[in-house]
Amino acid sequence: MNLDILEKKMPEVIKYASNIITETPNFIEFAIALTDYMGKDFIPYCKSVYMMLVNLSEFSHIAFNYDDFKHITPSIIETEYNAFISKQQEKQRELEFKENIDELQFLVRNYRNSIEFKKLLNFVGRFSYLAPYNAMLVQMQKPGATFVFNGKKWKEYGRRPKVNAQKLIILKPFGPVQCVFDYGDTEEISGALDVLDEADLMKLWDKSLKRTKGEIEKGTWDILIKNLPVYGIYLDDKFQAANTYGGYIMPYEEKQLSIMVNKESARVNSRFIISVNRNQERIVQFHTICHELGHLFCYHQFYTESKRRKLTIKEREFEAETVAWLVCKRHGIYNPSEEYLASYAPQGEIPICSTDLIMKAVAEIERMMESPIKIKESLWYKEDKGLKEKIRVIERQQKGPDLFA
Repeated sequence: MNLDILEKKMPEVIKYASNIITETPNFIEFAIALTDYMGKDFIPYCKSVYMMLVNLSEFSHIAFNYDDFKHITPSIIETEYNAFISKQQEKQRELEFKENIDELQFLVRNYRNSIEFKKLLNFVGRFSYLAPYNAMLVQMQKPGATFVFNGKKWKEYGRRPKVNAQKLIILKPFGPVQCVFDYGDTEEISGALDVLDEADLMKLWDKSLKRTKGEIEKGTWDILIKNLPVYGIYLDDKFQAANTYGGYIMPYEEKQLSIMVNKESARVNSRFIISVNRNQERIVQFHTICHELGHLFCYHQFYTESKRRKLTIKEREFEAETVAWLVCKRHGIYNPSEEYLASYAPQGEIPICSTDLIMKAVAEIERMMESPIKIKESLWYKEDKGLKEKIRVIERQQKGPDLFA
């Protein structure tokens, strides 16, 4: 920075630095704030300004260790400042994404038309390699999209995004967002050995989806059933009714459930009961469980009163059955829900529903089908303060009495 410019700006610098020095916990935080205000050219002068201020009587109360301070070089300040800027940019991207999500959710009203809603569900149901919410985002941003992958994945298929290809925003695991591209926005990579066209991709995907129609793998079923207790659910599979009746979910706190807390078995009272008709085949019971879990994860039932949603019976049933249909569809299981759902839109308009919660419910059920879930990772633990306190009591009991208390 030119010394003449620095001298002209110094009164402004001192004024700003005097305001922030009491608000920043250490010199690095101070230097980052000052650099952000003045620009990176000011980095070499940050230490001088800080020393000037801490030597004034009005700032004598600020903790200052010169031995730690003298080892901080301009390059260290620049590295810390760059990390700060990176975090700020990440937050901005998250904010922009949330704003985009809000806009997309506003556009959901376009899907009140039963035909458009059916197209959305078909896309989400067919392409289960995409998380439900991401599939919804893709379909809403580009209706009619077929296969969507990021650039790296397309390269495996001998393709790449075209120049000025439409970027589709989806959620990224352990990060804010990532961009993907539809097949129609890609082109062959010249010289690539394995180039797949849309028909090839469809065959590849159909092959990966091959399952016996109307069956659920025993391993998947067992994992789902074993995960029910960590959601506070007692499964009553002894319920008998006419073959046409599936089951129900309702609050129920009278059954003791066995859960694992720190690798030790513990007993807690249930929160809900799901009853399934024992006269039905397993695949029908699976559909029933998905439907009842849809009621829970769409907050028709709830762990805390503040989550209650005011919906009509028709609206609740439509959401729950949509959840069940999607889970089955994404796992190659046929069920007659399509006709059932169509009955809710005789005039061509579906009931008011939360597409957002439907997709999140499908994702939660699929998580329950994939692997064992720890109690502290379940929705029950996250939303029920009473359960959290119960777990704390169990953990204290596991440690035994404190001999030094």
